[in-house]
Amino acid sequence: MDTFHSLTDLPDIAASALTLGTFDGLHRGHQAVIDRLLLHARENAVPAVVLTFDPHPQHVIAPPGVAKKELIITLENKLALLEAAGVDLTVVLEFSHELSRISALDFLDRVVQHFHPVQFVIGYDHHFGNKREGDATFLQQHANTYGYGVDLLDVVNSSDAAISSSQIRQLLKEGDCEQAEKLLGRPYEIAGVVTRGVGRGRELQYPTANLKPKEPLQLIPKTGVYVVSAVHQGQTLFGMCNVGYRPTFNGNTLVIEAHFFDFSDDDLCDAQLTFRFHHRIRDEQRFDTSDELRSRLDHDKQISIEWIERHLRGEYTHAPNS
Repeated sequence: MDTFHSLTDLPDIAASALTLGTFDGLHRGHQAVIDRLLLHARENAVPAVVLTFDPHPQHVIAPPGVAKKELIITLENKLALLEAAGVDLTVVLEFSHELSRISALDFLDRVVQHFHPVQFVIGYDHHFGNKREGDATFLQQHANTYGYGVDLLDVVNSSDAAISSSQIRQLLKEGDCEQAEKLLGRPYEIAGVVTRGVGRGRELQYPTANLKPKEPLQLIPKTGVYVVSAVHQGQTLFGMCNVGYRPTFNGNTLVIEAHFFDFSDDDLCDAQLTFRFHHRIRDEQRFDTSDELRSRLDHDKQISIEWIERHLRGEYTHAPNS
């Protein structure tokens, strides 16, 4: 997949099937849009093109004092998923105040000049242009003028509720990573770099990989203990991860630290890892002694291994030993 960060850098595109949006999370609703885009691209023998934005528009146009929306996916992961889906070309436009002030008609005119779409594919709730003037109805009103078709996708539901990025955020804040996975179509992931901790996990015979997320604004799930997995040098590792403040040791900094089972080389410092969150075991707790904590970790490990055996062994080749 070719990726560009400016319209001026684009090669000549005679025709395309085109969709546009932020695609925060690239969840199952977004995936339905991409699937339909690929269908139109094949039917018309044209490239499938995605026009997306970075940073998230809310991060730019939110009023002062309003917290920035936490991200469900990094740009890097979004591009990797689009490429894996079969998209031919993605343009990542820098979202700015200037871009936000462009009228929907001016923006549409620029897009048509660069991409010459024979078909627009758009989700039911997508808007673009100043004051969100552009939507499916707007595109349909100008279809004859520019000579494109419009394919509007209806809402994608899960359990009779519309799949949305907001819903996924709420689920993750509640710690329900299993339901979030159903809406995403994949486990929730946090990519980062493993940093060296203070060594308390090693003292407890549970050495941990402490993850520093690549994206500072990525959403961190509710504090607690989770079943996680990661891939290191081609091997799938399974483990349990604490997201929290380590109250037993009077911690005051949020950490994401995972102990991986059946992995002899426990020194993963500086490794690039992506933690996948599969199942929440319990809340973070404070223990009076290290022995009490270690006993609870033993119990958490057994719960994790049993859960992995029931739910993940068929999906991965390296399940942990019990």
